[in-house]
Amino acid sequence: MHPTMFTIPFLPPWLGEIKSYGVMMMIAFLSGIWLACRRAYKTQANPDTVLNMGFIALIFGVIGARAMFVIHYWDTNFANQPNPLSAVFDVRGGGLEFWGGPILVIPALMIYLRYVAKVSVRWYLDITMPSLAWGLAITRIGCFLNGCCWGAICVDQHDPALERATIPWAVQFPYGSPAMVQHYRYGRQSLPKELIWALPSGQSQPVPREYINALAGEEGATLRQLKEENTSAWKLYNERKNAGADVETLEKLQARAEDASAAVVSYLGQNIAISAIDKQCRAYDLTPEQLAQLSAHYPSLPVHPTQLYAVVNGLIICWVLTALFYYRKRHGIVGAWFLILYSISRVFLELIRQDNPLDVGGLTISQAISAGTFLTGVVWLWLMHAKMPLVSPRVAPFVFPEDEKPVTARKAKKK
Repeated sequence: MHPTMFTIPFLPPWLGEIKSYGVMMMIAFLSGIWLACRRAYKTQANPDTVLNMGFIALIFGVIGARAMFVIHYWDTNFANQPNPLSAVFDVRGGGLEFWGGPILVIPALMIYLRYVAKVSVRWYLDITMPSLAWGLAITRIGCFLNGCCWGAICVDQHDPALERATIPWAVQFPYGSPAMVQHYRYGRQSLPKELIWALPSGQSQPVPREYINALAGEEGATLRQLKEENTSAWKLYNERKNAGADVETLEKLQARAEDASAAVVSYLGQNIAISAIDKQCRAYDLTPEQLAQLSAHYPSLPVHPTQLYAVVNGLIICWVLTALFYYRKRHGIVGAWFLILYSISRVFLELIRQDNPLDVGGLTISQAISAGTFLTGVVWLWLMHAKMPLVSPRVAPFVFPEDEKPVTARKAKKK
C-alpha cells in the first residue's frame, strides 16, 4: 500500500502530495489513447477523432464513476461530513466506482460520434473498446497502491494465531488501511488498548494512521519543540524564584513562560489530530515514535489481492477484444463483447471482494449493474447481427492531408 506516489517539496500537503491512484489513472488514460490511435491508424480511421473520444471518456468517466460512488455511499461517507459538498469533489484518495464511468461514457461517445464528428459510431467504438479494458487494468494497480477494493480474508482457520494465509499470494495491508479497519469493526481482528479510541457513541475505532504519522513526523517535532521551550521557560522561572530574584525579573520570566504555554495550547487547538494523538500518548505514557512502532505490528489479516486479479482480468479482456477487432467481419460487436465479458468477470470478482456491501437484493451494487450490462451486451450483439449491415455504411477511410496529392500533379502524371 502506497497511496502517495511522491511529494513535491515546498508545497502544502493538499497540493504537493501526488496520489498513486491519480498517477495510475493518468497512465491508463494516456497509454489507452495511444493504443487506440494506433488501431485507428492501422485501419484508416481518424486518430484525431479517437483523441477527442479519449478526452470525452476521461471527463465523463470520472464524473460518472464519482457520481455512482457518491450516490452509493452518501449516507456513510458524505452526509456526516462537516462540508459534504467539498467531500464530494475530493477525489485525491480514490472514491470511484467503475460501472458509473461506462454507463455515462458510452452514450456520450455515441452522441459525439453521431452528431458532432458525424462518423460511424460502430466503427469507432470498436476501435476504442480494447483501450477501455486496458485502462481498467492499469487503474486497478492504483487501487492496489491506494488500498481500496480489497479482497476477502483468506486465513487458515486451523492456525491458532489466525495469521497464516491459505494462498501464497495473499497480501496484508498496513495498520490503518481500509481493510484493517474493516477487520477490526467486524470483530475479526483485535488491537491493544493503546491503538483504540473510544467514541462518544460508545463505539470504538482504531486510532487513524495518518494522525500517528503526523505526530511522529514534522508536525510532532514542532509540538515537541514548543513543549521543550515551555518546560525550560517554567523551569527557569522556578529556579530564579527559589533563588530570590527581584520582582521585575520574575514578572518577565513568568510572562515568557505563559507565552510558551499559550503557544502549546494554540498549536494543539489548531491541530486537532495532533492534539488527539498527543493525549493518547500521554494517557499510556508512550512517545509518538513508540506508538507508530506499535501500530506497525498490526496490519490487516491476509486477504485476496482482488485488485491484482482485476488487473489480470482487464489485460485478458483487452487482448481478446484486440484480437476480435482485427479478425472481426462485422462492425459494432467489440463493444457488445466488452459488456458481456466484463459483466461476467465482475460478478465473480465481487464474490471475493470485501469492500462492497450486499445492499441490492443480496447482491453488491456492481453485481446488480453487471446483470443489467450483461443483458445490454447480449441485446447489442443481437442487434448487430440481426438488424445492422455487416459493415457500417458510414465508414470512410481517413486520408492524412500530407498524403493528398495536388490536382495539377495528378493531371501531369496522367499526361
